[in-house]
Order: sequence, then structure tokens, then C-alpha cells
Amino acid sequence: MKTALKYLRLVLPHLGIAFIILAMVLGLFYNWRGKAVLLTTDKTNVFITNNNELKIVPYALTLTQFNITHYDTGEPKCFEAIIEVEENNETQPIALFVNHPYKMAFGQDLYLISYHYLQPENEVCCVVELVHEPFQGIFLAGIIFLMVGLLLNLLTLFYFRNPKF
Repeated sequence: MKTALKYLRLVLPHLGIAFIILAMVLGLFYNWRGKAVLLTTDKTNVFITNNNELKIVPYALTLTQFNITHYDTGEPKCFEAIIEVEENNETQPIALFVNHPYKMAFGQDLYLISYHYLQPENEVCCVVELVHEPFQGIFLAGIIFLMVGLLLNLLTLFYFRNPKF
């Protein structure tokens, strides 16, 4: 038992660091952020990255409602966008707030960035950003391996070396 624990406490932190580095290196090539402008009249499934690349996602987004609440001074307090997500001929409404991302899928988070009024109709549109990180699971596994290895090291340090503790 002690030898297995000894090897586990030494291997897990190193394996965790290797997973974290692997996820970061793969993320350099496969992670992307894209922005899209949503209107109440159009569906979109195209996001534009910072490199002006077009990324197409398997679902379509449509802005159905945009609400702004104000402070007593008249300054905006909270922005809320009600967005319809259409995927596989099924439509689902989601509520999107500033600084509260919606998890579209594992490794894909949708953020509400800003809004604008279009002239002359005074129609509102909003800008959303999709953050695509497909290797998020490898990164989280690395953190878990690192933490379990560190806990095993602490356990052996305090428990097995000093049985009175």
C-alpha cells in the first residue's frame, strides 16, 4: 500500500502538469474567439474571429428580445438578451447577461458583449462572443491530477511520518 501510494503521489502531480501543458499547447492551435452581431430579424451561425476568419457553428442564433434596466440616475444597470438557439430543427430560448456566459457545449461559452441601436428604425442589435476551447477537459483533468497528487503528498507527510497526528 505504501509503495503504491508513494508512486502515485510522485506520478500524479507530474502527469497533471503534463496534461496542463498539453492542453495549453493544443489550445494555441485550436482555441478561438469569434464575435457575431445578432438582429431580431436574422439568424446567424457565423462568427468572425480576430484574424477575420469565419467560423461556422452547427446552431443558429436569433435575438428575440433585449431588455435594459436602469439606475435612478439613468445609467444602464443590467443588459439581458433573450436569444433563440436553433439546432436540429429544435428551438430553445436562452437568457444571456453581461459577465454571465451561457455554456453552449463543453468547451464553448457564449458571452453578451454589447448592444447598439440601429438607425433610422431604432432597432436594437447585440454583439455576442463565442469562446471555443475544445481541450478544456484535458486542462481540468490536469488540474485534478495535480491537486490529488498534492493532497497525497500532504497526507503522507503528516499521517505516515507522524502516526500520532
